[in-house]
Amino acid sequence: MLRNYAKIARRNLWRNKTFSAINIFGLAIGIAACFFIFQYVYFESSYDRFNKNAGNIYRIPISYSGSMANVPTTAANHPAVGPAMKADFPEVLDYVRVVSVSLFMNASTMSYEALNAEPKTFNESKIFLADASFFNVFSYPLVFGDRKTCLTEANTIAISASEAKKYFGTKNPVGQVLKMNGRMPMKVTAVFQDVPENSHIKFDMLISFETVGPNWGKDVWTWPEFYNYVVLAPGTDVKKLEAKFPAFIQKYLGAKMKELSFGNTFELQPITDIHLNSNLLKEAEANGSEKEIYFLAIIGAFILFIAWINYINLSTAKSMERAKEVGLRKVVGAEKQQLVVQFLLESFIVNVLALLLALIIIVSFIPFFNDFIGKNISAGFFSTGLGSLPVFWMSVLGIFVFGALLVGAYPAFVLSSFMPAAVLKGLMIKSNKGISLRRVLVSFQFVLSIILISATLIVFRQFNYMRNGNLGYKKDQVLIVKSPAIVDSTIGGKYNFFKSELKQTPSVSGATTTSDIPGSMIRYRNSVRRANQDQSHNFTSYLMEIDENFIPAYKIELIAGKNFTATDSSSLNLKSNNKIIVNEEVIESLGYKSADEAINQDVLFRLGQEDLPCKIIGVMKNFHQRSLKEKFDPILCYYPSYSDWKYISVNINVSNASKSITDIGESYKKAFPGNPFEYFFLDEYFNQQYQADNRLGNVFGLFAILAILVASMGLLGLSSFVIKLRTKEIGVRKVLGASVGGLLVLVSKDFIKLVGFAAIIAIPIIYFSAKDWLNSYAFHISLGWAIFIVPPVILLTITLITICLQSLKTALMNPVKSLRSE
Repeated sequence: MLRNYAKIARRNLWRNKTFSAINIFGLAIGIAACFFIFQYVYFESSYDRFNKNAGNIYRIPISYSGSMANVPTTAANHPAVGPAMKADFPEVLDYVRVVSVSLFMNASTMSYEALNAEPKTFNESKIFLADASFFNVFSYPLVFGDRKTCLTEANTIAISASEAKKYFGTKNPVGQVLKMNGRMPMKVTAVFQDVPENSHIKFDMLISFETVGPNWGKDVWTWPEFYNYVVLAPGTDVKKLEAKFPAFIQKYLGAKMKELSFGNTFELQPITDIHLNSNLLKEAEANGSEKEIYFLAIIGAFILFIAWINYINLSTAKSMERAKEVGLRKVVGAEKQQLVVQFLLESFIVNVLALLLALIIIVSFIPFFNDFIGKNISAGFFSTGLGSLPVFWMSVLGIFVFGALLVGAYPAFVLSSFMPAAVLKGLMIKSNKGISLRRVLVSFQFVLSIILISATLIVFRQFNYMRNGNLGYKKDQVLIVKSPAIVDSTIGGKYNFFKSELKQTPSVSGATTTSDIPGSMIRYRNSVRRANQDQSHNFTSYLMEIDENFIPAYKIELIAGKNFTATDSSSLNLKSNNKIIVNEEVIESLGYKSADEAINQDVLFRLGQEDLPCKIIGVMKNFHQRSLKEKFDPILCYYPSYSDWKYISVNINVSNASKSITDIGESYKKAFPGNPFEYFFLDEYFNQQYQADNRLGNVFGLFAILAILVASMGLLGLSSFVIKLRTKEIGVRKVLGASVGGLLVLVSKDFIKLVGFAAIIAIPIIYFSAKDWLNSYAFHISLGWAIFIVPPVILLTITLITICLQSLKTALMNPVKSLRSE
């Protein structure tokens, strides 16, 4: 019997090739899209879960109030926090502190000098200091070395496998010595596997904390730049432990908070929450968004539902054609149960074919998808990824069975319920059975399509606005050269020589030296107030070191006062008013009504334990130091001594960029011998802040298009069948004088009504969802009328094109042929 059912099912599928292809391809695209989306969602949710003790590892951010209320919650904390917590709380089993070496030096080079070989010297940007407990707390695998002892001694370093290959080739580098900045020997004690993509912190080298000094930082409570992680005892009540923090903070920071009129709070942040639920100041890497990831998951479900809806719509629409088959089979003795099994078997065959096709699509396109999103999310799929979870395979089986039953059950029961007498008399052809359900399902598809089109437009408009918005300075055609790491007492003269060389380079139109560049958070910050105010009026500002060329080179608008001159270069001191330039945010926080009012006013800037007297000589217009996700930062600038420079920004002529870079590189090597020449373009560097957003936008756009494509395939099949049913009616109307345009309107008007109804439902959903999402950005687009009008128009256009292409042939057909269609 089953063989007979299978034979009939095969014949029916082959007889209706177009409808079978639409169902199979639609379901296959839906299943494949679901896989890609949920694999991406799983990968984004898997960050830091590779650590064996991930459930008990917490990071300790710091929040501010009082005079420092303008400082957002910061991922980093004081270096003394971890050691103090282990000493004071029995629940804390261990701790580790991690900090970038850039906090201690402007640039870092590593070199390896092998016997009878040229030294290998590279700039390194991902070097961190870490406690000896690092590899005990985290589970990064070691290739060589002892994880318990590799960071216990001063001047020891653990390097990644890629770094080991870069410096030492294929040999075991443990025991070899790297030289940092040409003068600091670092003994290699371990090699770890390259940090996995799903780690919230990326590093290439780890230097022992002991290198800074024995027990350094365990009593430092005035430098919140260090990531502190603690390991809690299993079963610890996190809320009860956090309830002890106010007393802990008062014990160590109470005097300082009282003196400077600010407050602090700490919290325990699970490391598994960092990537998707943390957007704090000083994050180690750009993080994702749980809300946006789960919205992608919803899109995946939408695509599958749209494919299922297509199957139900087409199957019930085709029921009119199969009505006589059902009637005849019932007349010859077929029971309803047998017919239900027959149609369910057809559904299972379609789903099996769709699943096989989906597997082919997945295997064929997963490498392209990895490249598309810039992450290898398929690595370790069967060993540690989604494929290693039994629940995944159970879910695949469950979705397959559920889908086959869901899309097959309704058509099966509709078809098997036909009455033989009515069918054989032709009465079922005129029946409205199933039309209401099809209208509801098509309307649901249209609602989803309008929402997805709107969401895609909003996402891309917002991301385009962030990438191309007015930042308040020039970021194009700016080459950033890293300052030399190998320096000596003659560095000032070398900088002057390099600048003079740049002035003689025809392709260079300007250059400036700074401590920070746009595109990342400024390293240093401290409190500022008017000179005639007490410390209760302190607020926090960022300190940026610039020269006299910074404002003209970046074309920043100076709205009041004057710029620095070359004679203003000096170190901050306590004896005289230090000249400073500030932005509008600082002026507003100081309480001045205008920029002009602030000129030549005296302020006090806190540096270390001292208040430095400063005089405002200029006010810059606000500019975006960081991405447009963030508010304007309050920035205070001064002209430091040469040793504080970190970047050299060079305005170049991009018509011959390679020649410009070559010329600048030659001048750099003359000025700073022994230092590798490393550069990048500012616009590319600045846009790195949007990597996660770009990735999300690409994924979102891709699957929104797929969802609309699947819906269009269903609409194509459904409209084709509807037109086929109305072929005779169209012929009669044409004989009676109906125009081609009138016939097209006749066929499409029902679908136009459904699009209008869907738009009424979708627009409020779009408005509230978009408003909520955009409010997470400090600077964002406005929701104009186009956002609500364009998506329904796009959908209506797609619908009309699809229907008209199908109906035009019938409308132009000779009425004689149309009237013979039955």
